[in-house]
Amino acid sequence: MITEDYVSFETAKLMKEKGFNENTDKQFDSDKIVGDYNITDRSRNPERYLDAPTLQMAMKWLREEKHIFIELLVDTMIKGAFTWRLFEYPSLEIMPYDGWEHTYEEACEAAIKYCLENLI
Repeated sequence: MITEDYVSFETAKLMKEKGFNENTDKQFDSDKIVGDYNITDRSRNPERYLDAPTLQMAMKWLREEKHIFIELLVDTMIKGAFTWRLFEYPSLEIMPYDGWEHTYEEACEAAIKYCLENLI
């Protein structure tokens, strides 16, 4: 069964600090993802609930709102090694990047977090 992958709680907090203000299907309650989006609970206690964007939603937000395109790459010489490249969008000028991860999802999370901490 294919499931959605969400950014970490720490990354979701960074996204909110950097201007992410989209409704999501899931939300964090403290540091764990809870059931379906519940606008009533969130409006009663906004400090407790935080939107939980998927990795894809975060990448799209970076591309459309912050003009940063993330390209994920696999190293064919090292099994299970993923990295990323960052481009200024839409010019596609290469930006600095760093890091290797063990899974595609870890590389995606690392690239998003890198952008939030270093480029925005």
